[in-house]
Amino acid sequence: MTSDETQVAAPRGGVVSVMCWALLAVLLVSLAGRMMSYPMGRDENLFITVSALSGTGDIYRDLGYNHLPLLPWVLGSIYWIFGTARFLLTGRLLVLAGWVLALVALWFLARLTKAGFWGFFAPAVLLITNVLLLGSPGMLATNNFLPIPFALLSIGFLISGLDAERPSALSCLVAGILTTAAIALKVNYVFLAPFLALATLLAPSSRTLGRRLMLGTLPLAVGGLVAGLPVLLVMAADPQSFFAHTMRYFTQAQAAYWAHSSEPKVIGIAQKVLLAEDIWAANGTLLTITGIVVLIALPMARGGFREGVRMAFAWPVVLAASLAVMGFVVAFVPTPSFPQYFVPPIPFLLLLLLLLRARTQPADRTAADAVLAALALVALLCAVSRLGPGFAALGRPAQWETVSLHRDIRKLARDAGFSGGERAATLSPGMALEGGFTVPREFAAGQFVYRVADLLPPADRPYFTTTSPTQLTGFLDADPPPAILVDGEEPLEQAFADYARAHGYIEFAGQGQHRQLRLFRRPGPPMMADK
Repeated sequence: MTSDETQVAAPRGGVVSVMCWALLAVLLVSLAGRMMSYPMGRDENLFITVSALSGTGDIYRDLGYNHLPLLPWVLGSIYWIFGTARFLLTGRLLVLAGWVLALVALWFLARLTKAGFWGFFAPAVLLITNVLLLGSPGMLATNNFLPIPFALLSIGFLISGLDAERPSALSCLVAGILTTAAIALKVNYVFLAPFLALATLLAPSSRTLGRRLMLGTLPLAVGGLVAGLPVLLVMAADPQSFFAHTMRYFTQAQAAYWAHSSEPKVIGIAQKVLLAEDIWAANGTLLTITGIVVLIALPMARGGFREGVRMAFAWPVVLAASLAVMGFVVAFVPTPSFPQYFVPPIPFLLLLLLLLRARTQPADRTAADAVLAALALVALLCAVSRLGPGFAALGRPAQWETVSLHRDIRKLARDAGFSGGERAATLSPGMALEGGFTVPREFAAGQFVYRVADLLPPADRPYFTTTSPTQLTGFLDADPPPAILVDGEEPLEQAFADYARAHGYIEFAGQGQHRQLRLFRRPGPPMMADK
C-alpha cells in the first residue's frame, strides 16, 4: 500500500485524523437531528402512504403511485417486517441510512482510486453541507436522495471491474444491479445506464473489444436486467396502467394541471436558468465546481495546458464529467421546475472532484489537499446555520417532527373520540396513518392524483382509483367518512373542511406543534372502528 493510499484512513498527523473523523461524525449527527425535526412535506404523503398500503392493492391502479416501484417495495417491506405505526420516523430513518451509504460510497471510491484522505473528506463534507440537500430533497422520506448512494456505488464497482490489471466480471455485474436500483428509485437517473455501458465498451483501451464485451458489457447488462426484472414484470402485467400512472401522468395530466393552475410556478427556460443559478451557484455545489476547476488548473500552472489535459484524460474522469453534464441537462426537462429536479448533477460533481484528486501528480498534491481542506472549511461555515440547530435538536427528541406529529395527531384522534381504524377522508394520508386512521384508496396518493383527476384523458380514467374536486361532494355523500382530516397547508383541502362544516361534523383543533390540524368527526356518539 502506498503512502497516498494510507491517507484515506489517516492524513498526516494523528490529531488531524481524529479531528476530521470526529467532525464528520458531528456533521452526520447534526444531519440526523435536522432530518428528524424537518416538517413533514406533502410529497411524503404519497411515498409513505403507498408504501404502507402496498400490500393491500396494486400501487398504480388502486393507490395512484406515479414513480417506479422500488421505494414502495422497500419501505413497505420495512413497515410489514417491523409492524411499525411510526410511518414518518421509519421513512426518515431509511433516508438517513441512504446518507450513511452515500458517505460509505465516497470512502470506497477514495480507497479504490487512491484519492487520499482529502479526496474523500472534502466531497463528504460538501455532500453533507449542500444547501439543496439540506432542504426537502435530502430531508424528506421521498425518492430524491436515495438514488445517490446507488449511483456512486455503481460507478465504484464499475471502476473496480474494469481495472486493467485485475478485471472482474462480478464487479461489473454488481454495478449493473446498483445502476438499476438507482433508476428504479427515480427514473431521472436513467442516463446512468447508457453511459456506464459505453464505458465498458471503451475502457480500458489496452483490452481487446471481445474481452471488454465479455468482462464488462455483458455482466453489466445481465446485472441490470436481473435487477430490473421485477419492474419489467409489473410493466408487462398491466402496461396501460403502468404508463398511465408514470409517463402519461407527468406528460399529460400534470402538465394540464399546471397549465390551468394559478399557483406560482417556474416554467420556460429563462425562469429555469434563474432557479438553477440560485441552486447550483450557491454553497456546496459552487464550491465543488470551484474545486474541480482548481484541480485542473494546478497542473496547467506547473506544466502547461497539456498537463491539465493529461490529468483529466482518464475514462473514469470522463465518465463522471459526462454524467454531471447529463445531470445538468435532465434537471431542465420537467416543467414546471422544482428544486428537487436539480439534484442529479450533484453526486457526479463530487465524484469528479474525488477522481481529479486521484489523478493529481505528486508535485501538486500538497496544493490540491490544501484547496480541498479549504473548500471543506468554507462549506462547513456556510452550513452551520442549518446543521447547528439539527445538532441542538438531538437533545429534544420529543420535539422532533417524526415524534411530535405521531404524538399530537394520536392525541387529537383520542380527544375526538376515535378508537383507531376509522376511515379518514384527507389529502394528507400520511398524517392520517400516523393518527391510526385508515385511508381510502381514493386518497392514498394525497393530492397528486386528486388534483389532476378532472383533467385525465378519458382513455386513462379507468386506470385511476380516485375522486376529484368536482366530484368530491357526491363521493363523500355516497358514504360519509367517520373522520375528515385537514392539514391546512393546501388550498385544495378547503373543500374538505367546507363539506365537514356544512354536514354538521364536529371540529377539533390540533394541539402541540401541530395546531394547524383540523379533525372533523361525523355527528353522533364516539364510534368503533369503521372498516
